[in-house]
Amino acid sequence: MPLHSCPPRRLRRSLLAAVLSPAALALASLLSLPLVCNAAPFALSGNGRFKPPTAEQLAALPANLPFTRADLASGTWSFQARYDDSVPDSDPDAWVGGYVGAVQAFRLVVGSTAIDLPVSQSEIVVSDGGQGFTQRESMRLEVKAPVAAGLLRMAWVQLNQQPAGTDLRGIAGVLRSDAMPAAAAMAQLPAANPADRFLELRIDQPDAANAAPLLYLSTSQPTVTASPITAP
Repeated sequence: MPLHSCPPRRLRRSLLAAVLSPAALALASLLSLPLVCNAAPFALSGNGRFKPPTAEQLAALPANLPFTRADLASGTWSFQARYDDSVPDSDPDAWVGGYVGAVQAFRLVVGSTAIDLPVSQSEIVVSDGGQGFTQRESMRLEVKAPVAAGLLRMAWVQLNQQPAGTDLRGIAGVLRSDAMPAAAAMAQLPAANPADRFLELRIDQPDAANAAPLLYLSTSQPTVTASPITAP
């Protein structure tokens, strides 16, 4: 069971997606997400364009993907997340923060299809030069969810990388520790290379270790914003 007491929402296809644009749907959906049960909720939202699969690639995709071929051909997507920055660090590494249960809701829109992903397999990982990579700082918000075709992984990733031998731990880098960053950095972590801020989605076949994913999409430098959620 996740650390929050609100039950995860099951994967579903939104009927509103047929009549609302992704941007309008993302804004409207924030108000419809379940109330959170913790003290410090934030909204994180983003959008961008990905390179659509070719006609041949679309034709080869299985029919049980959660998105239609028209959705994938559109090249557009967005996401809306709700997270709690008061969740404690569960990673023993002194330079890595693991925040399991921090993500409380996640909605993904691809083309005109919206799905609410269950957050029981989600986490936010913050690395301040940890895991043996002292030259790298990173923030990764990831949600995993089983779908009919296999396992879906959706992630918002930001990296600040410097040449090998650089030590970014502590005050030397843009992160001061492995604590969860402020909302502004969750949306836009200063990075040496702006292309190291990206959205990625992959769907892997079940029990297909080391196999190429059924579907992989990515967007470099998406537009992402964050803001606190205040009680009405």
